[in-house]
Amino acid sequence: MSDNISCSVVRDLLPNYIDKLTSEETNSIIEKHLETCQSCSGERDEMMEQTETNLVSQNQDFRKYLNKTKIIYLLKGILLSLGIIGMVVCFIVDIAINHKFSWSLIVDMGTVFCYCVGLTALYSKKQKMVKAFFIGSILLLPMLYGFEHVVKSNFLAEPVKWFGRYALPITLIWLIILWITIFLKKIIKLNIWNTLGMLSAMTIIGSALTNAIAQQISVKQTFITNYEWIDSLSYAACAIVLFIIGNIRKK
Repeated sequence: MSDNISCSVVRDLLPNYIDKLTSEETNSIIEKHLETCQSCSGERDEMMEQTETNLVSQNQDFRKYLNKTKIIYLLKGILLSLGIIGMVVCFIVDIAINHKFSWSLIVDMGTVFCYCVGLTALYSKKQKMVKAFFIGSILLLPMLYGFEHVVKSNFLAEPVKWFGRYALPITLIWLIILWITIFLKKIIKLNIWNTLGMLSAMTIIGSALTNAIAQQISVKQTFITNYEWIDSLSYAACAIVLFIIGNIRKK
């Protein structure tokens, strides 16, 4: 490479020169040119200043990210520790008072359920809410059955089998409704307003079935004797409003 190079060539080489990507021979030629050319040396100083500014900004962003990450992990550790301590304390108090595990089992089952759902949402990188809801759907029925078993075994003189008669069918109805809503949102690509409208529309069915199961009567009787039609009209009106808003927002 000739020692006499033009300013345009030097300026093309300056980014690589500043990043120390050029050879020693090229560096020598560039530096000789910079000693005699104030314009190129000024360009070099501006580039170096900009590079230093970018490095400082990147370091600050990285430090903020590290600090935020440390805080998140600290909060996770604190919450997990508090949950474990709470469960242990419940066991100890229950044993000390009742000399057996009774109400503490209900508290601990609820705590484990919340932690499983919450940690799934925290540690999932994608589809956080869907994955958390999936875990909750799997654990909900066993938790309710555990509640029934603890209550029947410890607090009722005459056990009442409410899980199979009430909790199981009602829970399944609402889980099916919620999962249908989630799948429709994913397949049809509904916005939040139309999704809520779809959920309100299906709530008409869920509410009628829930009242029928809870009162052990037919769905027809809930509309005749319990004025379920008023609730149904309210849900339908809400669904219509939400669909209108959703379509307006979509357009």
